[in-house]
Amino acid sequence: MNEELTECFKHVRNSQNSALAHYQIWFTLRGKGKAIDKYLDDMNDCRYVDFFHAANSGNYKLMFIETACLFDSDDRTHNIRALKALMTQNGWTDLVEKFSQKLSPFEKLVSNIKTIRSKVIAHKEASVDPSELYKKHGIKPDEIKELLNTTTELLRELESELTSNSSSHSVGPTDRWEQATFNLLDALKNERRS
Repeated sequence: MNEELTECFKHVRNSQNSALAHYQIWFTLRGKGKAIDKYLDDMNDCRYVDFFHAANSGNYKLMFIETACLFDSDDRTHNIRALKALMTQNGWTDLVEKFSQKLSPFEKLVSNIKTIRSKVIAHKEASVDPSELYKKHGIKPDEIKELLNTTTELLRELESELTSNSSSHSVGPTDRWEQATFNLLDALKNERRS
């Protein structure tokens, strides 16, 4: 197997896992119908509130950064485009076509994520009003979730090919970080009660 393809896969997988983790933690803490409904008092406890403010902001920003890394257009980076080129070089054109087909509905979303990452998160452009930019691009959390779940599915399929159909996967499971966040909040709630 081509070592360059394997190396690129590892970097893309790491960005994918990180993007998914940051999304799940942020959305679990802030999303409608999630932790905020049940754990608001625990998160607002004066001993923890600063942590949750930092966690919300940090996970939100890193979700945009890592998701944009997956689709970076810089030829010097490990990204899905580079991964597809290496898959093509290795004769996996059917899988490349599947990547293209499944990811094409997300092109506008990816472009919007990269714009927000570049203008508001990675750089603070003086001429940009963040609230106007968010309003203009209207990214919804469920859309990011769908994009990340699709890339997870595709990368798992590639990983199966790279590992000769091994049943174990290193690409993030669907709700691992959400469950860990709820477990942490349960522990805080139980500690506050005792």
